[in-house]
Amino acid sequence: MDNTPPTTSESAEPAQAQAPNPLTAHHKFSPAELGDNPNVEKASESGKVEILSLNDEAHPYLGQQPAQLLTHDHLASVGANAPIVQPTFEVDEDYDGSSTFDFSDSSSFVSSLSSKITDYQWDNGRRYHAYKEGHYPLPNDETELDREDMKHHMMMLITNGRLHHAPIPSKPTKILDLGTGTGIWAIQVAEEYPSAEVIGTDLSPIQPEWIPPNCIFEVDDLEKEWLWASDSFDLVHVRFMFLAIRDYPKMLKEAMRVIKPGGYFEIAELYFFPESPDNSIPENSQVVAFLTYLTEAAAMMGFDLKVSKRFKDLVIDAGYEEVTEETIIIPWSSWPKDPRLKAVGTFQVAQLRQGLQGICMKLFTKFLGWTPAEVEVFLVGVRRELDDRSIHMTNEARVVYGRKPLHSV
Repeated sequence: MDNTPPTTSESAEPAQAQAPNPLTAHHKFSPAELGDNPNVEKASESGKVEILSLNDEAHPYLGQQPAQLLTHDHLASVGANAPIVQPTFEVDEDYDGSSTFDFSDSSSFVSSLSSKITDYQWDNGRRYHAYKEGHYPLPNDETELDREDMKHHMMMLITNGRLHHAPIPSKPTKILDLGTGTGIWAIQVAEEYPSAEVIGTDLSPIQPEWIPPNCIFEVDDLEKEWLWASDSFDLVHVRFMFLAIRDYPKMLKEAMRVIKPGGYFEIAELYFFPESPDNSIPENSQVVAFLTYLTEAAAMMGFDLKVSKRFKDLVIDAGYEEVTEETIIIPWSSWPKDPRLKAVGTFQVAQLRQGLQGICMKLFTKFLGWTPAEVEVFLVGVRRELDDRSIHMTNEARVVYGRKPLHSV
């Protein structure tokens, strides 16, 4: 199969995408968009990129990397089991790009572990995990860690600071966070529940050293046999893992075993395929084309980027009871007039901009046959579209939780 970037692309739901070949099309990009990436410089030297002056276009998000939200406001989410309804968003025509929300950078302190685990792999200037090398396609460097924290803060804002949705006891004794990443969720849950031992697992030991005494991190592969005791956890939590889990039924079965009778399993994910309340997504959307290519490449690695649509059925099929689904609408960019939605959209577009290269570089080059230069030039167009406030996109975040039966067979 020829996986070179085609001149047209089939649609990623729900819009049509016809993406140009990144190196055969004639692009016009500003120096700010091109940045210092050597791959893009090569493409420019070949005459396939036309550089504009810095004054030709405004890019409100260039250079912004918000990593911590200090202000939380109330924002109601869609109720449990409610139908997916696209809310009406009012566009802020007077927004000048400034923000009334306070953002600051976050940092990570890498744990000192064996060289086998910390001898990280490098590819196209990005750092990847060493343990179970190649199982997870995204980087684990500081750029990616900051992006993961952005996603956490975005979810905290959109859910009014809810660390979990499952109704666990007020004094749980043991909580498991699978794919803990930076550990930010596990750390905050440990602070919220001092009665509980909170365990966070990940392929990479990139969590902070200074953590609550009831929080521990383990390097482990959730797709292998779990070694925790049966009937031991009040909550097993999974979030943002659609590029890490291939076999959901197996994972749900293992979770069922280690959860206490009456305990809960909870999974949350972003369904990234955008919609628009005013049909403003371009016919030849670069964002939609990006998601189309990403879906194809991820499938070759065994991942389903649309799996969140099936979460509820998967949890029910695994034998959990009182399964509840909550759907939350997230705007892209700062176009909403409501200041809370504007802050959420700012986080969303910032984490997407920061993560684009890490999300697709390995997948596109390894599975679609693109060169690094093709990836970089294509992403310039994607970032440009993300910066366009006349395009009003939203996507869904889905949270599903279920209870382990009190009397398991």
